[in-house]
Amino acid sequence: RGEACQEVTTVQDLDLEAYVSKRWYVHQQQAVTEYSPLEWNYCTYAEYAIRNRQTFWGYRVDVTNYAEDVNGTEFGGPLCAAQNRRESGKLSVAPCFLPRFIAGPYWIIAYDEAEGYALVSGGQPTISGPNGCRTGDGINNSGLWIFSRSPDRNETLIDQVRGIAEDQGFDLGVLNDVLQVNCTYDEEPPEVPCEDSDESFRVFRFGPSIDCDYVARNPGHRCWLSRGNCPATCNEC
Repeated sequence: RGEACQEVTTVQDLDLEAYVSKRWYVHQQQAVTEYSPLEWNYCTYAEYAIRNRQTFWGYRVDVTNYAEDVNGTEFGGPLCAAQNRRESGKLSVAPCFLPRFIAGPYWIIAYDEAEGYALVSGGQPTISGPNGCRTGDGINNSGLWIFSRSPDRNETLIDQVRGIAEDQGFDLGVLNDVLQVNCTYDEEPPEVPCEDSDESFRVFRFGPSIDCDYVARNPGHRCWLSRGNCPATCNEC
């Protein structure tokens, strides 16, 4: 660690509905992190959707990350996000079953819908080097991404966003290219049905069998462990 890192700024008055309205394709990202290794820098994208009702832990945004390796093996999965009430460009992201205080920072440093780009950081960079500062490489407080609305690579746009990152004090040396070639994309994200299970289930291996009608009689307590089987009852949609 060297000199103190410049405090970065985030987007003010973020229009979250516009931001999540379409898929974001990743064209450069920081590697290596625990959840995004260099080997997965193929066909990477992120999708977001605002929920009708917040989850048990207060998340209001569904997150879907997708990546492939060179062999086309798929990686990623669902997460949840919550927006900071005072600073709209700051969100926190985690698996949906974890409380928000464990969630990691997702900071939108720059965003322009008309030009079709976004610059996202996993929080404030704190590790300084000769060419700027970077975040860590763990699960939280890590990552830097250049997003585009288009999967087609636009070097002029990427250089523009890299310039924004450099002005904010980021070390651009951490960024690696993501290849968006020979990718097969779903035009529309699949709809995930939000329906309670019709069958009985066990919360614990040797516990009694219960169903969603049982959960509905005391959802505040029983949804803690049964929300996966009873998403409608537990307001997980």
